[in-house]
Amino acid sequence: MKKQLLILSLGMFLSAFSFGQPLNLPVDFENTTPNYYGLTDFGGNVSEIVVDPTNPANHAVKTIKTAAAETWAGTTVGGTVGFATPVPFVPGSTTMYVRVWSPTAGTPIRLKVEDANDPTISVETETLTVLTAAWDTLFFNFSNQAPGTAPINFAYSYNKASIFFNFGTGGAQAGEQTYYWDDMAFVQGAPGPVVDLPVTFEITPPSFYGLTDFGGNASEIIVDPANPTNHVAKTIKTATAETWAGTTIGGTVGFPNNVPFAPGSTIMTVKVMSPTPAGTHIRLKVEDANDPTISVETEALTTGVNTWEYLHFDFSNQAPGTAPINFANNYNKASIFFNFGITGAQAGEQTYYWDDVYFGIYTDANYLNAPDVNLAIYPNPVENYLYFRSNTTFNKVEVYNVIGARMKEYVNVSQNIPVGDLEPGIYFIMVTDTNGKNGVSTFIKK
Repeated sequence: MKKQLLILSLGMFLSAFSFGQPLNLPVDFENTTPNYYGLTDFGGNVSEIVVDPTNPANHAVKTIKTAAAETWAGTTVGGTVGFATPVPFVPGSTTMYVRVWSPTAGTPIRLKVEDANDPTISVETETLTVLTAAWDTLFFNFSNQAPGTAPINFAYSYNKASIFFNFGTGGAQAGEQTYYWDDMAFVQGAPGPVVDLPVTFEITPPSFYGLTDFGGNASEIIVDPANPTNHVAKTIKTATAETWAGTTIGGTVGFPNNVPFAPGSTIMTVKVMSPTPAGTHIRLKVEDANDPTISVETEALTTGVNTWEYLHFDFSNQAPGTAPINFANNYNKASIFFNFGITGAQAGEQTYYWDDVYFGIYTDANYLNAPDVNLAIYPNPVENYLYFRSNTTFNKVEVYNVIGARMKEYVNVSQNIPVGDLEPGIYFIMVTDTNGKNGVSTFIKK
């Protein structure tokens, strides 16, 4: 009998040892111990841990929301006991993220956290998928609770999480759908955007860009209606909009770096599609995110209707009645105003699209004449920094003068190179990508 008890105790010990440490965030689903993650389905979900269909070196959860699933079908991590340590929510740190692969874009994904010992204590929030049949990192800010659910209470302990795909729609309506998810984690500190110029709206999730409307605008990041491989911002200036209705990039925190204005380098570019007649006033404002009394505003006029065009905003020509540019100030936050000075009541509801917010003069002509290398350089002429727009990091960037002497060499370049110390004149630039392909162009140093 003692031998049997010893064997039983040893088995329990080994089982506990093989389980590893108690489950906690972040959760990456790479532990192969059976039932380690305590996945528990309810309402018609069927989940299992599988090899990531897009990456055989990774594991992820495959969740089928069946044709018989309820609107509230979901899956819990951690079973009935939840995490060993509560999610460390505090004021200013209320966000979690989950990587999600969804078969459809615009699908509501809900995340719920609760007290594993008291199901009456919970908080829920939602976000929408942006991509179709691709991995996307979704951020869930629990300070924005879902309608009809309890707000976050920092006195409570939240140590259990459940995820709900296509929340609010039953399987009978949507049909059977398969989702994948991975890397559930807590975001330390405010999840504020880390966006910087140039802004191309190609980074997910959309919350990355911190678009913030005011005065009657309504904005979202969508697939470009003219190009399904591109993402753009769609801004509706509603029928109740003020003359000053606008949209800010970067939320309240702005850009991590200042717009690099300098004497002779005061232009920003925005690609815009306007539904209103040519000559519509588009205003761009930059300011100090920490001091709203420091700002400079300027305007450009549209030249076309329902067609993409690059508008150039020269902040050395400030809008009437606004402050002139001051190169001693910090400008790290930008807002755009469509049909500035006209109310929604006067113009009626209008929809604008915008993309590609750059420092300097940027046009499609900035692309290098090298079809094998996807690269644009700007501004040209350049004062201090030569910026790149590319979907790759270049192994090497070299700058030569007109007699062929190499002046600069950089490795692993993705955004810009400093050229402020070059003498005024014409230079050649050669880039080499990770496949060894080259592109060559020229630029003028002012």
